[in-house]
Amino acid sequence: MRVNIETERQDLFDVSILIGMRIHIRGSVTENALKESFEKAVKTHEILGMRVGIDDENVAYYETAQNSTDNTNHEDIKIENKNVLTFCTDSWLDIIKREEKKRFRIEEGEFLKAFVYEMDEEGCGILFLMHHLGGDGKSLVYFIETFMNELSGLNSIEFSENEKVLEIRTIPAGDMSDEALKDKVGPLAIVPKIYNAKWQKEEKRRTFDFFDLDEAYETYWKDKSSTIQEYVISPERVSKILSRCKEWNIGFTAYITTSFLRWKGTKMDIGYAVDAREDGNRSMGNQATGISIKYAYNYDKSFEYNAIKVQKLMTKKLEDDEARRFVLSFMAAFDNSLLDALNLEHAGTFSSKTSKKLAKLLGYGKKTKDLSITNLTRLDIPDTYGDFKLDYFSFIPPVISYGRNILGLATLGDCTVMTLHRVK
Repeated sequence: MRVNIETERQDLFDVSILIGMRIHIRGSVTENALKESFEKAVKTHEILGMRVGIDDENVAYYETAQNSTDNTNHEDIKIENKNVLTFCTDSWLDIIKREEKKRFRIEEGEFLKAFVYEMDEEGCGILFLMHHLGGDGKSLVYFIETFMNELSGLNSIEFSENEKVLEIRTIPAGDMSDEALKDKVGPLAIVPKIYNAKWQKEEKRRTFDFFDLDEAYETYWKDKSSTIQEYVISPERVSKILSRCKEWNIGFTAYITTSFLRWKGTKMDIGYAVDAREDGNRSMGNQATGISIKYAYNYDKSFEYNAIKVQKLMTKKLEDDEARRFVLSFMAAFDNSLLDALNLEHAGTFSSKTSKKLAKLLGYGKKTKDLSITNLTRLDIPDTYGDFKLDYFSFIPPVISYGRNILGLATLGDCTVMTLHRVK
């Protein structure tokens, strides 16, 4: 089985693409139970039994993880399960600082790692780290739900007679003809066309492989590390914020955005990750899109006034189907190797006249998004599974190549945590 990587191609050569989630399970657990539950959960999701390849036409794809020849200068690989849970005594922060520098071997089927970093008779703490090509934030949430169901013996996944796993789900690019693209992205449809022509003229059929990605990781991370700040927002504080949101007819995300705008004091370019699961499926796969707004806090007006303005800007984009699909169609229209080059420009291992100019235009250079926000809102999974309870849940989004300050929000039960992730 093969599924082409289309709208998520820009994630393939990104050197900072690690999605993290940290949970604490209250209840007596054993190492064997955790391992067995993790392994069963992995087998439940089709994408975790696949690998990534790049064919002779430079098309990247997922395929069932079997013995196969990778056309990116790798020899035949015997695929074994690379998605594993391990036990360690390092702090979760130290684990991230170590693992973010390691490239996921996605060509060997490695998409997900889990680390049990603390464990006693009352419960355990687990850090999940996933490559974005393994799925979006909600994908990892649903994996954790599957894992907890297995751990508690409450396997709630019901398959049809012919199904054995939750199938991979991604968002295809669709028709990329000039006319179709213009309908999707408007006048900006000319931008990919111009840069693709320049790229082909300058680099002809230049392609990159996983060895280039190895070099990019080594170069980018040799003098960098990420910083993660977690802020637990008390139920009382959340209640007060939600009360104001209801009074002002705004969302929680707009409130948080306005708080950052007031703190920053300058006009900000803010990106938002948006769930694109129109059918509400719980499969793993990258099913997210994005919107963006630009706004400067008006100190002559009240916080309420600014928050309402921010919400109006967000709503205008969210209620516009074309605006929500814009970024996926726009990016998918660029030549595959040019998208790879943007990330290598960011990593500092490749540069050309065309890719450098486009990287600057799209925010892969020094000028990135000022703030990127992913609010998973109140998670649509239980916090209690039989004798076990998830009494802590933290979401750590990746510092993607075109982002600077990455904010993650998630609420499970009475636990609301906001994280700020940056690379320095």
